[in-house]
Amino acid sequence: MRMTEKRSRAGILVMTAILCLALSLPVTGSERPKNIILLIADGMGVAHLTLGYLATDGIHAERMPVGGLVKTFPIGEMITDSAASGTAMATGHKTRNGMISISPEGDTLRTVFEYAEENGMSTGLVVTSSITHATPAVFISHVIKRGMHAEIARQMTGSGVDVLIGGGWAYFVPRNIQGSKRADDLDLISMLKERMPVVRSTGELKDLDGATSVAAFLAPCECPPATEREYSLADLTSKAIEILSAGGKGFILMVEGSQIDWAAHDRDGDGILYEMKDFDGAVGAALDFAERDGRTLVIMTSDHETGGMSLHDAGPHSSRAGKAEFTSDDHTMEMVPLFAFGPGAGTFGGIHDNIFIGLTLIEYVRK
Repeated sequence: MRMTEKRSRAGILVMTAILCLALSLPVTGSERPKNIILLIADGMGVAHLTLGYLATDGIHAERMPVGGLVKTFPIGEMITDSAASGTAMATGHKTRNGMISISPEGDTLRTVFEYAEENGMSTGLVVTSSITHATPAVFISHVIKRGMHAEIARQMTGSGVDVLIGGGWAYFVPRNIQGSKRADDLDLISMLKERMPVVRSTGELKDLDGATSVAAFLAPCECPPATEREYSLADLTSKAIEILSAGGKGFILMVEGSQIDWAAHDRDGDGILYEMKDFDGAVGAALDFAERDGRTLVIMTSDHETGGMSLHDAGPHSSRAGKAEFTSDDHTMEMVPLFAFGPGAGTFGGIHDNIFIGLTLIEYVRK
């Protein structure tokens, strides 16, 4: 399918108009949601969002009536990493880069998942990275350095989380198992099996019927990129929602489009396009459920921008991503998009610091 230069520019203008309209909406809708779905597009800025729009001729964020921007600065620096920004969204507290739900002084910071579990809610994580990567880790573990994957896996195993879907089984098997990345003999898979089904393929995951919890390890470390997977992030999100909602207790689910960031680090416009399209499908799955349910808050945002990306003269589909240009191969200090839908969504209109997301979600899950 071809897209003229005029149509491409019109698409960018539409995205700008959507954001301006969202910023102007009044802060309303303070009703407390029963369920929360937080979708994080790792590394996504406004240009990445626009590229997603060009890839699909429309994005599901357009269904979300409330929006704004998020400031992402950590403590001590101007540019954040996923650990510090994720900690802010998970706990409502700032920390330093590299720290996972730990304060700069070394204090444990309680997370929204921990508050939710304390109040009887189900919790879940769906990612296309290792499940022990920085963004998922901040919701259910506490370590001084984000690279402590083996310890993060141990803490996840001992947590109350109900759904774990992503890569990373290598961090959960003892060192005598081929491919293990542990330096000890802990068999965390066996421990997980004591409280939930554990599967190693999307086929097994799909066949689960009536389950209220699961650990699905789909790769030894990271999942393949979107173009090399036989499953989509939307598939994984829909299954997680099915499992978490089966208990009827209310739930909070974090879904991460993990590899948008990696493609941006590589200055790979094509990779960003496909990863954004994959993430957009997950946003659609979450909104479809929320519209049917009527009691679910859906939030879509990012932890930081990666690449300093801008778009120029998009042109035909085959060359759209080729018009993406980058000022960096790392994170930037740009504000990132924020959209919300459902009960409590009005709170998120405007410009906020990333700790606002954490503080508001914690308030919503506490009784």
